[in-house]
Amino acid sequence: MRMPGRKVLVCCALASMPPFLGACSPAGMALTAASTAGVAAVQERGFLATLDDSTIKGRIGEAFLMASEAIFLAVTVRVHEGRVLLVGALDDPALRARAVDLAKAQPGVREVIDELQPGEGSVAAYAQDAWITAQVNARFTFDLDIYAVNYSVDTVGRVVYLMGIADDQRELDRAVDHARRIRYVKKVVSHVMLKTDPRRPRSQAAGGQG
Repeated sequence: MRMPGRKVLVCCALASMPPFLGACSPAGMALTAASTAGVAAVQERGFLATLDDSTIKGRIGEAFLMASEAIFLAVTVRVHEGRVLLVGALDDPALRARAVDLAKAQPGVREVIDELQPGEGSVAAYAQDAWITAQVNARFTFDLDIYAVNYSVDTVGRVVYLMGIADDQRELDRAVDHARRIRYVKKVVSHVMLKTDPRRPRSQAAGGQG
C-alpha cells in the first residue's frame, strides 16, 4: 500500500504535537482523538490493526500499573501488529522479568521484544534521550522518502530503538542512517519489519487493512 501525499502525513504529525493541542480541554481531547484516528488511517498497518495495537498497549499498561509502580513508570510499551517492544531502565532484574511476563500474558500479543536495560537514568540522561528522540522524529518527518507515521522511536541510554514498518529496504536503511547520524547516539537497534515480511499477519503482509 502506497501512502498518501507527504503534506497529509506532515499535517497528521504536526496535529498530534503538544503545542497544537489544548490537552486538558474537551476540545483538545477531541482533537487528539481525531488526529490519532487520522494518523492510524494512513499507517501501513491500517486502521483496525492500529486499534488492536492500542487495545493491547492499554491492557499492558493497566497490568503494569496493577503490578508495580516502578514498572509502570520506567517501561515504555510500543505495539505494532501484536509485536510488543519494551524499552526502559530498571535496576531490579526481577522487575524486568515481571514486565516481560505481564506483556506476554495479554491477549493478542504475538511477540515480546525485551530491550529493558539495567540501571536508573538521571534527569540529565532522560533529557538527552528525549532530545535524541525528538531529533530522529524530526528527520523522519521531513524526509520525503520516509513515511514517519509507520515508525516509533525511543531512546534509552543514548541507544535508539526503532519499531514499525518500512516500505522497502532502502527506506529502512535511510531511517537507520538518520538515527545513527544524530549527535550523542551510541547505537541504533532496529525492530522494523519490511512491508512484505512474511512474519507480519497474513492480511497485512498481503496489503490488507485489517
